[in-house]
Amino acid sequence: MVALVAQDCYEAVIIGLGSRGQKTWFKSLRTSSKISVSAVCDSNAAVLDGFVSRYAETPAYSSLERLLEHHRPDFAIVCVPNKYHVPVIKHLEAARVPCLKEKPIAGTVEEFLLLCSLKTKIGVTFQRRWQPRYKHFSQLLAEIGRPLSVRATIVGHYDPPKDGWRVRHNVGTFILMSPQDDLGVHMLDVLVWLFGRPSSVFAHCLGDGQSSGRDRESHILMKWEKSELIGHLYVSEVALEKDEGLIVRGALGSLHLKGEEIILYDLGGRQTLQMSFQSSKQDVIVSMCQEFGDYISGKEHGYSTSISQVESTFLTTEAINSSFASHAAEKVAQSLRNGHQNGHKNGSENGIQNSHGNGYPNSASDTLDKERNRSNTTKSNSHSSEPHAIINGVSAKLSPQVNTAPTVFQLNNGCEMPGLGLGTRKPKRPNETYEAVKKALEVGYRHIDTAFRYNNEDQVGKAVRDSGLLRQAVWVTTKVDNSWHHRVAESVQISLARMGLKYIDLLLMHWPSPVDPDDTKKALPNWDFTMTWQDMQNEVQAGRVRAIGVSNFGIRNLRKLMSHPLCTTIPAVNQLELHPYCQSTRLVTFCREYGIHCIAYSPLAFGLPKLHDNPVLADICTRTGKTVQQVLIRWGLQRGTSVIPKSVSPERIAANFASLAWELTPEDHARICAIQGRCRVYPDDWLPARVFWEEDD
Repeated sequence: MVALVAQDCYEAVIIGLGSRGQKTWFKSLRTSSKISVSAVCDSNAAVLDGFVSRYAETPAYSSLERLLEHHRPDFAIVCVPNKYHVPVIKHLEAARVPCLKEKPIAGTVEEFLLLCSLKTKIGVTFQRRWQPRYKHFSQLLAEIGRPLSVRATIVGHYDPPKDGWRVRHNVGTFILMSPQDDLGVHMLDVLVWLFGRPSSVFAHCLGDGQSSGRDRESHILMKWEKSELIGHLYVSEVALEKDEGLIVRGALGSLHLKGEEIILYDLGGRQTLQMSFQSSKQDVIVSMCQEFGDYISGKEHGYSTSISQVESTFLTTEAINSSFASHAAEKVAQSLRNGHQNGHKNGSENGIQNSHGNGYPNSASDTLDKERNRSNTTKSNSHSSEPHAIINGVSAKLSPQVNTAPTVFQLNNGCEMPGLGLGTRKPKRPNETYEAVKKALEVGYRHIDTAFRYNNEDQVGKAVRDSGLLRQAVWVTTKVDNSWHHRVAESVQISLARMGLKYIDLLLMHWPSPVDPDDTKKALPNWDFTMTWQDMQNEVQAGRVRAIGVSNFGIRNLRKLMSHPLCTTIPAVNQLELHPYCQSTRLVTFCREYGIHCIAYSPLAFGLPKLHDNPVLADICTRTGKTVQQVLIRWGLQRGTSVIPKSVSPERIAANFASLAWELTPEDHARICAIQGRCRVYPDDWLPARVFWEEDD
């Protein structure tokens, strides 16, 4: 709002009428005299109709645009799925409407930095900071002197339905496989609120033994070096009964919170104080909204959970996820926004911190350090005054003029996929793929691409299992072969059996061309790739696959798939041949408009001489000291696509990975985009139907 005057009652709108939006927010605020819900919004027609039938007096809209045409609220409450948080909040920013958003704080480091950069005021709904029991607990901490240790517990017995959102999104006690709301982050935020950001964490989780790999019990050890405080956070959804509490032992006694009761003990163990609380969820919600209204109106100068105030919680969560993957202690980054995300040499005690929750192993440290130092030296003269941040372990300028690339991309279903992967097509000798994947994982790759038709899924799976990494730490992509379009479920089961894995991260339709298994030059009769897609959707529902996408799809085939009434899932990915001689600009733009992420296969154009010898690339290589391969990889990443170069050479695998540690200047990136000449390494002339058209170029 342009000028909001402090007032007794604030007007809010609720965006998203899922369980939280309707059952928590609307019902809590509906009868409040301090917060008036003037309108609601949800794009799901069935949900909206159900709401209107019960609450006809509240204006309800099917789009945010229509709501903002008729209302100018003091603030909005954002309860949409996490993948829509950023576009919704940016829309609100354009309308100058502040917002309270549901958790998580952000899905990635890049998303957090983006939210911090927006001009509108943003708050995150960590409700425990407003609960009377925790507010009184924080005030009583002074009674026990210097805190020495803290033990926090939040447990219960949850048995979510197999088709419920927690199982579908692989959400357990902490954020492992999907950046959704979870149990552990609630109590973690309380600890960070009470004691500040810990200096290091060590985390371990236990799964549920199912194909989803959901973590159902977590133990987090924490240390605050400056205050010499140590802590333990225990989170479980398989406990026999619900329990929530805090025990802080101090130099002068101990303070206990168990459920709704606070007890204070002196050093001799004598009880000196006991308090009980009976606060309602409605009171907490109203209080949180009232304080946010006072904050945006200028009546209060700060807000406890404004986006800038929860940076410490976000960074601690990132370190915990990194520790889950590395099985080792991880330092918590000092800051994101002052150019020093990592408080140590390599981003964590065991490697470079990654938003995907992966710790890059130390074997890559020296290579990355050398590349980063050389890159920083090259840039220091011309860009020394520009702000920097270490994003996913890679130094990246925050200046809007620099075309930086994240090393993790969030797909349209919320999953996070590492941007640099290893391709494994056409192995030439036995065990070649196993050795390449094993080396890649040692160097730091966390994305491996294979396919049913490559006949090496067994080697990929063995290398992943032998790596010692958590299954969640490695992104595995495989594909349905052309002759298996009518047998998707069987194809997936075979792929899983070959790899020895319980689930596939990304399943792609290799080509939009079903063929007869008995004669692969002929199209499969009475079958269409839209039928294949429907079967692939079923694999996600069955929990065997996390995300589905396509490969080698042009614009017209994408339109055909997305317009089919039974193809209800937009592809998360389109994997394409992409390099400067095959840019497919219109196709990439089309995919981006529909939220489809592009992965570049053959980003090195299979060593195409007329590309690799191009004078533009030669000039850039000479000035930067990089190889042609590294330049082409950077070009793809900074274009906003993932890249999966293939290599079986240990030296080349490491060199390609080092591409993460530097950047092309915007000028050099533009020069590569302007390279003349077009050549497709993998045409469609061997298929029974054409799949590429001029409209895609």
